Amino acid sequence: MKKTIALLAFLFMLTLTACGQKLTANDVVGEWTGDSICRGSNKSCHDETVLYHFTAIKGDAAKVHLAADKLVAGKWELMGEFDLTIDGDKHTLMTEFPIPRTGGKGVITFTLAGDKMDGRMMIYPENELGREIHVTRKKDGK
Repeated sequence: MKKTIALLAFLFMLTLTACGQKLTANDVVGEWTGDSICRGSNKSCHDETVLYHFTAIKGDAAKVHLAADKLVAGKWELMGEFDLTIDGDKHTLMTEFPIPRTGGKGVITFTLAGDKMDGRMMIYPENELGREIHVTRKKDGK
């Protein structure tokens, strides 16, 4: 099933690219909700239900701002904020951030296909997958 979904997402992205439709900030702006699942060796990591608020950055069409919340005891709690760079041809968003606890860095990459967005957070210098993220645009979130 996962392979079928991945194949369909790839074909959808290929179709968008073939049609010349580039990803823009307008395609991303809005609220997205879903799951952020722990991977890798970090024992203090916890799976999370997330709510992402994407907004345009005035004067910079190549980026969007993300305010990321997680659900804790029934209430949304801000985890952090990031500016992500848009690669319109690849339909991806990407950001890097320092991890003070380890001295390393994290890299989050999202791939957008319609109202679904899948992401991966890689941890460096370990080169380890830290999280897999699967979110869907909220129907009233744009």
